[in-house]
Amino acid sequence: MKRNWLRRQIALMVAIAVILSLFVAVALIVTMSGCSTPGVVASPTMTSPAPAQTSTVPPTPMASTSDASSETETVPTTLFSNFPTTKRVHSVKTIKTTTTTTTVRTTPKPIALKTPGAVAITFDDGPGGHTARLLDALAEYNIKVTFFVLGQSVERSPGLIRRMQAEGHQVANHSYSHKYLSQVDEATRANELKKTSDAIEALTGYRPSIMRPPGGYRSEAVYEEAKKQGMATVFWDVDTADWKYKDSDYVCNYLLNHTSKGRLILMHDIHKTTVDGFIRALPRLIEHGFTFVTVDELVHLEPGDVYPTYWRR
Repeated sequence: MKRNWLRRQIALMVAIAVILSLFVAVALIVTMSGCSTPGVVASPTMTSPAPAQTSTVPPTPMASTSDASSETETVPTTLFSNFPTTKRVHSVKTIKTTTTTTTVRTTPKPIALKTPGAVAITFDDGPGGHTARLLDALAEYNIKVTFFVLGQSVERSPGLIRRMQAEGHQVANHSYSHKYLSQVDEATRANELKKTSDAIEALTGYRPSIMRPPGGYRSEAVYEEAKKQGMATVFWDVDTADWKYKDSDYVCNYLLNHTSKGRLILMHDIHKTTVDGFIRALPRLIEHGFTFVTVDELVHLEPGDVYPTYWRR
């Protein structure tokens, strides 16, 4: 009897040890492999649709102030953000010679905001099939935005361009056929901008004062051509990446978490998911006290200016 009892005790302990070993093994596997939540899309960084780096397209710059020795980027406080509000960024430009390497810090000419408490919403690549519905929502809430339009789309949808102008929105130049302006010859670059400005002026009576190069492709030659044609070059400092993450929930949540005063926000009204997400977010943003203006109302720019200024480095 005693021997049988010992056998049962030993068998029980072995079984317990096996079960514990299995639990430990599962825990180790989970720890090493990590966990993911289905349906959660990572928030993108503020990047341009253009490639990270080429000979004429530097990496997309991060927003910063103009401190001569080093620059402090202020990360805006948003509706649902609990992250630290500042981080230190050092902006340097390296000039190489045959014998030495010299580091020079560059500071762009500051451009003051006319309405620093406001936000400029911008839409690229339109007008498109969802622009009319977007205009309906903007009219309902009496919100003004800036449309960077393509010349070929202007010719296809003249009524929408006239409506944008009539309802107080700013109509701006985004090239004629979305060619990357730093990658084409001088004549093509000039024609892409001029044809679009001509088309806009023919419909609205106004020639655009600002342009945005497609994909963020930029160079001094692009800025110079814009200046020749009487325009400043305007980029963005918040890229929703709606062109990549085509999901209305994502667009809505991104806007609620990244909209802040004084910012230029990039979206594309050619995507249904963008228009749906923006329309859902808009009343909540207004509820939280945000006001919206056109680019011209946000900041005063002269032909040849580049804004935000840190894009020119």
